[in-house]
Formats: sequence, structure tokens, C-alpha cells
Amino acid sequence: RLRGSTRHGGQDHFYLEGQVALATPLEDGQVFVQCSTQHPTEVQHIVARALGIPDACVRVECRRMGGGFGGKESQPAQFAALAAIAAAKLGVAVKLRLDRDDDMIITGKRHPFQFDYDVGYDGHGRIVGADLMLASDCGYSTDLSAAVNARAVCHVDNAYFLEHVRIRNFACRTHKASNTAFRGFGGPQGIYLIEHIMDEIAHALGLDPLDVRRANFYGVGERDVTPYGQRVEDNLLPALVPELERRSDYRARRAALRAQ
Repeated sequence: RLRGSTRHGGQDHFYLEGQVALATPLEDGQVFVQCSTQHPTEVQHIVARALGIPDACVRVECRRMGGGFGGKESQPAQFAALAAIAAAKLGVAVKLRLDRDDDMIITGKRHPFQFDYDVGYDGHGRIVGADLMLASDCGYSTDLSAAVNARAVCHVDNAYFLEHVRIRNFACRTHKASNTAFRGFGGPQGIYLIEHIMDEIAHALGLDPLDVRRANFYGVGERDVTPYGQRVEDNLLPALVPELERRSDYRARRAALRAQ
């Protein structure tokens, strides 16, 4: 039986193009927003809400798409809305561009997670029962935290069959910037937890970590249902991993490292 805690830290997106928006007032109270964003439609909705006008009165364009890694999904809307409010008030085009320091302070990051685990396993390292707790630092508002946490919960099994498992998740409101979408969207956090557990079991038993992982892989025709009821189909791991082990000369390289 193995009990412990671990953490997964946050990350900044560090997109090359920072947060910037140019809002130009049009006739009849409409507004044209040029914005650095991955999600022009969300910017449209938020700007319209901020100005109290219909969505159809807001036109949003972005010059290029890509490279935001989630940092341009919901975060650009607040700066586009600020520029649009000023443009509507002053009747002139208004451009708002954050410098890098302000950008990194104000905008949300990848959700940091705190994990607790209590795992039972047999002599081969195969997990027979697990109680897992995932708590995320969401920041001061909801943003996309619900989806991030849901995906973390659904990725905590990764490649492994967890027959008897309890997974608890807490989305924690804190005093920090509102954390947001980040590439992987909660998946890396959930995967990190189970991979950490695999390494801890291998260490406790004195087994090779690959052997512990292989003992827990989803099976073909058996041990193939996820904790959320989805059957795993087209499972390539039983054929793929032995081939990778052979082609990488894994055992010999491990032995050489131990001999150093």
C-alpha cells in the first residue's frame, strides 16, 4: 500500500505575440475589433456584453491564428473589451497592447494541481485499488476551470486499467490571476499523477518502472473499461511497447546506466 502527495506546477504560455487589441467605432454604435486571439467568437460575445449591444454589432478579426497554446482562448476578451469601451466612449480608435511584464502578471496560466493518493498493489506492481484526490488552483474566477478539471479526472487513468478506484476533484478559488486553457487542457495534470504513482510503486518494489507500467496496461478483450465506462478499442500497447523496448535496446541501456 502506498500513500503520498505530489504537485504539478503551472506554466505561462509565453506566446511570441502578446495580448493586443485595436477597437474602431463604426456607424450606429457598432465596433470593429482587431485582436490577437484564438477565439474571435468569444471576443465578440464579451465585447458585446461589455458594450450592451447585440453580438451582430461587433465584428472581430485576427490577423493570424496559432501559437497561443490556450493563452489566447479566453484571455484576449478582457483587453478587447477595455479597448472597445474606450473606443465607444471617445468615438476614436483605441489600441491596447500589454508589455510582457503586465501580460504575465495579469493573464491566467496552466492550472497548478495538488494530488493525494492512496494505492493498493500486488507483488508485480499491478494496482488493485486506488483513492485519488485532485485539487486545482483555479484563480479568482471560473474561466475554463470546469473543463480543465473534468479532463484531468478523465485522463488520470492514462494507459492503465483502474478497476477499483475513487477519484475526487476540487476546483479551488484562490486570490490569484484566473487560470485558464493551456495546451492539454488538464490532461497532463491527470497523466502526471498516475505516472508518478507508477514510478513510486516501482521504487517501492525494486522493479523496473517499465515492468510495472506493463503490468497495469489496458488489456485487449479484458481489463479494457475506463473508470468512466468507455471501452478501450484498437489498443496498440501490447504490440507497440515490446517492439519499442527491443528497438531501443532498453534493457541493455538500463543495465549500462546502473553499472556506471
